Amino acid sequence: MIKIRHFETLEALVGETDALLRRTLAESGNLMLSGGSTPYVIYNHLAAAPCPVHPERILFLSDERMEPFDSNKNNAHNLMPMITALQCENRFLRVNTALPAPAAALQFENALQPMKHIDLGFLGMGTDGHTAGIFTLEQARRKTGPLVLHTDRPDGLHGVSVTPAFLQRVERLILLVTGTSKKKIIQTLLSTPEKIAAGVALSNHSELEIWTDIFP
Repeated sequence: MIKIRHFETLEALVGETDALLRRTLAESGNLMLSGGSTPYVIYNHLAAAPCPVHPERILFLSDERMEPFDSNKNNAHNLMPMITALQCENRFLRVNTALPAPAAALQFENALQPMKHIDLGFLGMGTDGHTAGIFTLEQARRKTGPLVLHTDRPDGLHGVSVTPAFLQRVERLILLVTGTSKKKIIQTLLSTPEKIAAGVALSNHSELEIWTDIFP
């Protein structure tokens, strides 16, 4: 059963997510972060007012575009102001985009493989129903096997992403879905999840939440 938490404003959602991240970062564990416009607003809050990070807290992104690290299309590049401010560069696992996509995916999988438990993970969802770098229904059905995939993205870029098999290791998953343009896709996720990649990929997750500023 998906839990939905509605926020009156985007600012309220950002504030609550910021507070949750601060509590999480103070403890040991593994934290999966999402790219996207709303998450970067939250990350910039943290960069502006850094908090203590537990020495055994590991951070990583759910997916990455295979673009140079200094490109604005690179998720890790956009996350670095927060990572630098938190002084946890050595505990941030990122995709090596200097490698070919298959090699980068394998290297990232080897880094994630020892993580049997991820206490908290954030994801987004596009208006097309994708989440992380999981765009197709075929990819969304990969609930066993490899933990990471490489793909040709609809935008013409190559990508590396965790798979639904990896998402099963995340104890608490929060989908951050904001803006009126996402209203229809939230309705699809709730009514006919089998039609979209996010719905299929997350269909059997035991602790999935949607945090949104969209009301029915």
